Amino acid sequence: MLQISLLLLIASIWFPGATRIAGTDGSLSFLLALFCAVVGVASYGELGKRIHRTEATLATALLTTAALIIALSLLSMLHADNPMRAMRAIFAQIFGFATIPAVAALSTRPNGQVLIDRLVTAMIVMSVATACLVVVGLGGGRFADRAEGYFKHSNQLGIALSAGLPLVAARLVTTRKHRLLLAGCMVAVLLGLVKSGSKTNFVVGIIGLGLFFALYAIYLAVRRQRPLTVVAGVIAAPVALQMALVILQSLNPRAYRLLMTQVSGGEAHSMVSRERLWTISVNLGLAHPFTGVGAGQPIGDIAPHSHNLFIEYFRTLGVPGVGLITIMVLLVVIFLVSAVVPTLMGQGESRHATVTNVMLLGSAVCVWNYLVANQMSDSFGPSTAPFFWIPLALLIAYRSMQRSPAPAGPDQSRVTYDRPMPAAARTLEI
Repeated sequence: MLQISLLLLIASIWFPGATRIAGTDGSLSFLLALFCAVVGVASYGELGKRIHRTEATLATALLTTAALIIALSLLSMLHADNPMRAMRAIFAQIFGFATIPAVAALSTRPNGQVLIDRLVTAMIVMSVATACLVVVGLGGGRFADRAEGYFKHSNQLGIALSAGLPLVAARLVTTRKHRLLLAGCMVAVLLGLVKSGSKTNFVVGIIGLGLFFALYAIYLAVRRQRPLTVVAGVIAAPVALQMALVILQSLNPRAYRLLMTQVSGGEAHSMVSRERLWTISVNLGLAHPFTGVGAGQPIGDIAPHSHNLFIEYFRTLGVPGVGLITIMVLLVVIFLVSAVVPTLMGQGESRHATVTNVMLLGSAVCVWNYLVANQMSDSFGPSTAPFFWIPLALLIAYRSMQRSPAPAGPDQSRVTYDRPMPAAARTLEI
């Protein structure tokens, strides 16, 4: 039941505009998130003791911070101009309760690796399906120069695709089958990202993809594996970047022109608009330093949010809000470093260890992509929040599985020794 609920939740978050109830985008996703939260917390209570203490402490700290943000958002409804819009901030935090306990509970089961792989597969399938719809232009969504797909804005589509891209790359390098198909999937997601027309997320997605392959190259170099692959990757990286820019110029000239304007030091219209938006938002926060203007409140008729995570929480929830979101981000960044560095420097070389380690690196880059994109493109909105919580839940699960003993395989059925087997051991072996 828990696994099916999570799979349905993953499918629904890619089509918030098509899963609306009573005219509200993403309503079905929120109902599924509530159900997953109830079932996941109950399952976590039974199985959570099997998770390593570090991951359990992190999950508790993150969910406690999310609960405080929810409480602060509810209080802000008392003075907000539009109290119902506070539910946007609440919905975004609810997804944390829906994913972290549920995914952690699944990972502790005997077939936890298989269950987590199914969730990753669902993310990959939905990202490819969404990208293909965007590229081909089918469906009821708007697929113009700045394609929005079934999201409300093209930036939201860009965040979703850039967050899913590292998972596709991680599956590509770890699988032994269907590599050509997965390579095509990665190209499809890249094309969807280009069609979205989101300059920020295109840059974040490409840099994030390069970061993942750089981490994977370090992972191989430390273990002295596949030296030719590392060399080929170093040579291919600048070629791939140039090809990505050519594709962007061909399929979305407007986004390419604005991107080149920013790279060359010019002032693109979007950057000027964001700077003005940030100034207004900071001034609103300074005018209400302790309470903010209320969770989820728009900036007049200018924009629905501040296009920056920290500025948005300062504007809407004041100093307490920006303090809580800063604590959450710091916890995540510290965990990212503490998970990635040991993974790169560890010595696990078995098939099980390699898959877990590389998928951890891919999940870490997904979380990083989302955090970076939210400094320019979004403000932890309810439509994109699942693309932070789900990769983070996967990251916690993979880190916990790293610390667990590998499952016994055909080559692990007998004890082996580097030195001659002691007589006592020979007796036990017999």
